[in-house]
Amino acid sequence: MKKIAFLLLPLFLSISCADNVNSKRNIFSVKGTESYSDSIGAKLNLESQKWFFEENSLGGIDVGVTLKGSIVGDSVTIRGFGDGLISDGKIELNSRNEFSGDYYIYFTVSSNELSRDSITANSLIMVYNAKDTLKVKISSVISE
Repeated sequence: MKKIAFLLLPLFLSISCADNVNSKRNIFSVKGTESYSDSIGAKLNLESQKWFFEENSLGGIDVGVTLKGSIVGDSVTIRGFGDGLISDGKIELNSRNEFSGDYYIYFTVSSNELSRDSITANSLIMVYNAKDTLKVKISSVISE
């Protein structure tokens, strides 16, 4: 079953990404600066998180987050949790270990069920520093 899901993932991603070109982006959660570190030296500084959704041609939504930040470490990845599929993606860093970009999580939710209150998206950012890994869960939920 995992092999089938892995083989279908590129097809699903290409369909969803192709649809994103013509869809309208709706921002539903914005967060400011957050910093995380561990005792061994790995650090994650998130300058901003803008969570958004876009309707797709499959009758669902694509949830994404635009991240801007920096790390102290060797590399960084983001893990998305969509419709039961877990996917890891490398976050590209510039020469100063800074990053900025859009990262998607895929859901199948009908458009009429869509509201700011009904969307909760989570991702895990992992900063690798030598043999150390700092794991930070980020979420679209705003605590008021």
